[in-house]
Amino acid sequence: MTKDLDIGGLLRERRLQQGKTLKQVASRAHTDPGNLSRIERNEQQLSVPRMLALCDALNWKPEEFVRRLERRRGHHVGDVAADYNGASGGGLELTSGDRLQVSFTARLAPGKE
Repeated sequence: MTKDLDIGGLLRERRLQQGKTLKQVASRAHTDPGNLSRIERNEQQLSVPRMLALCDALNWKPEEFVRRLERRRGHHVGDVAADYNGASGGGLELTSGDRLQVSFTARLAPGKE
């Protein structure tokens, strides 16, 4: 899923747009430049806590980060997914990684509980 969405590429684009080095962003995100480099190359999975730390280091609201990922992929959390396997209606097929993203995105949205 990480390579499909190019999460690392999106983070790298943001870092370069801001003119920040790997070392600067890694330090603010409490990681090391080698780890951040692997994340940017999609060679290492990105945990939710690490993603939040990187968003903070890049002055990026997590909600906007997830929206950018959705636009890259072309699917939106609001799309009809029927059951999580796309068995009916919407035709949106979700893997277990996608379900995590949908769940994470839903938690970021303002509460309507």
